[in-house]
Amino acid sequence: MATLTKTKPITRTTGKTGRFYDVPQANGGTVRYPSVTTILGAINKPALVGWAAKEERTAVTEAAVELYADTQQLPTPLPRAAYLLALEQRLTKTKAHVKALAAAADIGTAAHHAIEHALRTQLGVAVGPAPVLPDAALWAFMAFEDFAREVALTPIVVEQVVYSHTHAYAGTLDLVADMDAAALLTRLERQGPVATTLADWLRRQGAVRAVIDFKTGKAIYGEASLQAVAYERALAEMGHGRADGARVDGGLIIRLPKVTTDPDFEVAVVPPARELFQTFLAVRQLWDWTYQQETAYQAKRRVA
Repeated sequence: MATLTKTKPITRTTGKTGRFYDVPQANGGTVRYPSVTTILGAINKPALVGWAAKEERTAVTEAAVELYADTQQLPTPLPRAAYLLALEQRLTKTKAHVKALAAAADIGTAAHHAIEHALRTQLGVAVGPAPVLPDAALWAFMAFEDFAREVALTPIVVEQVVYSHTHAYAGTLDLVADMDAAALLTRLERQGPVATTLADWLRRQGAVRAVIDFKTGKAIYGEASLQAVAYERALAEMGHGRADGARVDGGLIIRLPKVTTDPDFEVAVVPPARELFQTFLAVRQLWDWTYQQETAYQAKRRVA
């Protein structure tokens, strides 16, 4: 089963205020919902500030060293104003941390495309030729293959749009899949202690079904679990998980490495939706407020 819906197509648009989905309604119309990732963008990420500052400092230092070396060939030193102007021109208008984020996003996107291709091929869906991957994305994809083999992964749903009319959001989940419960428990225990309740539950299961979200990077951050529980609840609200067999037991975050010095993937269990979904709804409220503030500000600017 590669898709869960047979309604009119759901369109997606991305702009300055984020990503939005136009979702069909029962009356034949559509309603626009913000994406889960756009909503989670309302969460402050203080670690990014320090990282961005470090990237900029490195870029400025390297540009200044290179410019200094070049000016040593001149008969006379550059005046201070001319040196600063030349340095600014070398730095360009695109900030270093923006370039770094874009490069990281490119790696993650390429890896996701390769994973989607492999999973759709496994489902027997025509997907065309496999994408050609840069080395960093290939390393992430190979880690995915290791994970899939280790837990005997069987895809059920791939890259599926889900939505909640009750809470007015939508998003595209990476994967719903079945896995061997004993193999999954073995992997989790290899990473560290497993909660007794979870371990006992997995031992009683033959297979488990989960919403799976893939992340490429150095760590798994808390908002990834919020994203997963939002998808879980949207699936349940859409009526899937009963007659069509798409019920999920929970969520997993799979961190895939994208540098060769990071040798292995990491599996994180998403806390139960009943515990975490209220936190997502609180973030949803915060996003509503910030979006309304931004909309009002832009309206005033247009009038001015």
